[in-house]
Amino acid sequence: MPALVAPPPPVSIMAIAAHPDDIEFWCAGTLIRAIAGGATVRLLLVTSGDKGSSDPASIPAEIARRRETEALEAANLLGLADVAFLRHPDGEVENTHALRGELVSWIRRWSPAVLFTHDPEHPLPAYLSHRDHRTVGRAALDAVYPLARDRLNYPEHEAAGLKPHAVGEVWLFASSAADSFVDIGASLEQKIAARLKHTSQTSDPAALRESWTTRASEIGAAFGVPAEGFTVLRHD
Repeated sequence: MPALVAPPPPVSIMAIAAHPDDIEFWCAGTLIRAIAGGATVRLLLVTSGDKGSSDPASIPAEIARRRETEALEAANLLGLADVAFLRHPDGEVENTHALRGELVSWIRRWSPAVLFTHDPEHPLPAYLSHRDHRTVGRAALDAVYPLARDRLNYPEHEAAGLKPHAVGEVWLFASSAADSFVDIGASLEQKIAARLKHTSQTSDPAALRESWTTRASEIGAAFGVPAEGFTVLRHD
């Protein structure tokens, strides 16, 4: 049954997202509250959004550089401890052995107790969810279990000093099956301000602010608060 829940406690948190601005859209309000409570949050971006422009003169490498700069500015506003970029091509992410290995290496390096990522099984929007979102979410879950936990997966990591790591909880955002909702009334303005740092993706800041405020209210309507929704998985 859907419930209003607290954000994660003061632990190490990792978010794995497909594109710059994904966490702002889906989970930044919750991460802000977690950071305010003492959590440390780090972000791994699989692509740099190099296809994110309709300008006929745009060049993917230049778009990627701009969007990475925007992501770092937004991360600073959110209070993230670190941001890393894998730089896979936008729109072309595949759940390969190599990608899973990259995700496992960062999970082992950052050792999160809680991991946020896209819901690959019940994505929003239904049917027309970005393929990178679905692929990254599935690869991240594969990396969490069992790959990052079991030492014989990617043994080269151990040789490099990265020890196996078990993630205790995964919070899936952009989930049509969300069962856990976090009140973001106190963090909504900061969430929107972080999103507005992504200027290359913002044609009308006032309209964005209005639509995001409305959407947060709609998500939390059952509880009477602006909210973000998640499917929370707990793994021993």
